[in-house]
Amino acid sequence: MDFPRADLDSPWKHILRTYFPQAMQFFFPNTAALIDWEQPY
Repeated sequence: MDFPRADLDSPWKHILRTYFPQAMQFFFPNTAALIDWEQPY
C-alpha cells in the first residue's frame, strides 16, 4: 500500500528563509556580527 509522502522539511526551510539573520545570531553570534545584512547575496 502506497502512502503519500509527508512534507516535513518545508516548514523548516520556510522558517530559515524567513528568519535567517535571527537564526544566525542565535546559533552563530560571532559569525553573524561579521555579516553585512544589507548586502544582497
